[in-house]
Amino acid sequence: MTKHYAGARIHALRKQQGLTQVAMAKQLGLSTSYLNQLENDQRPLTVTVLMQLAQRFNLDPGYFANDRDARTITDLRRIFPEATEDSLADLASRFPELMPRFVDVASRAPARERSPFELVRDFFYDAHNYIHELDVLAEELAGQLGDRVLRRGRLASRMHEDLGVTVRFSRPGPRRSFNPDTRELALRDGLSEAQLVFEMALQYCLLAYRDVCDNLVSELPAGEAQELATLGLAQYFAAAVTMPYQPFLSMAEETRYDIDLLCNYFGTGFETTAQRLATLQRPGLKGVPFSFIRTDRAGNISKRQSSTAFHFARSGGSCPLWVVHRAFETPNRITRQVAAMPDGHAYLWIGRFVQGTAKSWGTPRKEFAVGLGCDISAADRIVYADALNLDVSAATPIGPGCTACPREHCPQRALPQADRPIQVSLNRTAEHSYSTF
Repeated sequence: MTKHYAGARIHALRKQQGLTQVAMAKQLGLSTSYLNQLENDQRPLTVTVLMQLAQRFNLDPGYFANDRDARTITDLRRIFPEATEDSLADLASRFPELMPRFVDVASRAPARERSPFELVRDFFYDAHNYIHELDVLAEELAGQLGDRVLRRGRLASRMHEDLGVTVRFSRPGPRRSFNPDTRELALRDGLSEAQLVFEMALQYCLLAYRDVCDNLVSELPAGEAQELATLGLAQYFAAAVTMPYQPFLSMAEETRYDIDLLCNYFGTGFETTAQRLATLQRPGLKGVPFSFIRTDRAGNISKRQSSTAFHFARSGGSCPLWVVHRAFETPNRITRQVAAMPDGHAYLWIGRFVQGTAKSWGTPRKEFAVGLGCDISAADRIVYADALNLDVSAATPIGPGCTACPREHCPQRALPQADRPIQVSLNRTAEHSYSTF
């Protein structure tokens, strides 16, 4: 069994609590010398001490997990492309309190300014794709609406009573159109019951809870970034009304996260349901931590949300060996994959091709591949792991995208790893393009 050292974490926790080693040791029932050895990584963290720390200081046991550093390691890899995984992991674990500031400063070094879209993407990513304030408010509203058969009409009534908004159904034009002058909300003809509830709930959030949204996005730059984030929060709220947290989590656990069964029960589409699964991280009531992604045939990632430490590429394309890309080849079927990242972390991933609503002849339809993944340790809770070889040794080796991937001999490498010198030989034909090793 691998020994786990958590000296930096324990030290940071002690300083945060304003305790001396003597005082913390007394609270934990340990000797001061033993606590000193733990802080200096002279002793590994045992299960007994871990539980004592978690109980005494009301910590999630995951506070001391190695996965906690995975996101930081991904960012450090971009800063130090030639460093080994062990070196990056050691740096992240030894100075946890310094890493956010360090990565932030490094990211500001001569580089292009991030777009509003990227800022908002990282806003949700840093929140682990769970927005507690809005999720609770949405669940309360969903509870007041009651049964699915009646919720559409009840929500329309609530909008009129609470906000003075008249809802008009079966109107031509876009899915949702709100006129602030007349206080009328027009919803397009042909939408399903769940889609109608979603659009009404979205508008309800923008009108009833705009102050909550404004507070949540206040640290983003004013203008486009805040507006994009506000829309994203309203969409989050709408999904949480359509699929309220506790009923959705209960059904997910009961069905072992069978997305098709969840779709049938809540009346939602595959993409919307999969995306909601990636938000089930309420403290004390967590589901399986998922990562969610949506990409097109060209590899452009239009949605990237995660409650895990999965290493999404921040620039460039995603890994072509990833099962998400194979989903385009198998319409109406879920494809599965056990994938291993360069740092040794393994994940269970599923992918499925999804299409937008058909329009007139000759009009292109939206086409995407949706992916949902979790750490291999949680795979036994998910129906898609059944009859699948979960041994890490059999996992497909993938990476965070070519420019960030350190794999030396990948047959699918399209670009060299960023900031590494490219080795070129004019006297032989290389087996692998763009060798940097």
